[in-house]
Amino acid sequence: MPRWSDLRKFLDKHGEFLYSKKHLMYLYKGEKIRCSHGSGEIGANKWRDILKHQLKITQEEFNAGL
Repeated sequence: MPRWSDLRKFLDKHGEFLYSKKHLMYLYKGEKIRCSHGSGEIGANKWRDILKHQLKITQEEFNAGL
């Protein structure tokens, strides 16, 4: 399972960082994505939702983008 740091790394490469005091916010393909400051693993259900509804990519595309 991916970690929050993996998602931040992907978004740093392919997205645009937006300023926010409380959360790490990114703009990716016109979608605002909020990312945790934590470094733990992302739960399976949450990760599936992030890929499908926010990033709109497959796991393989995510892995290739790291």
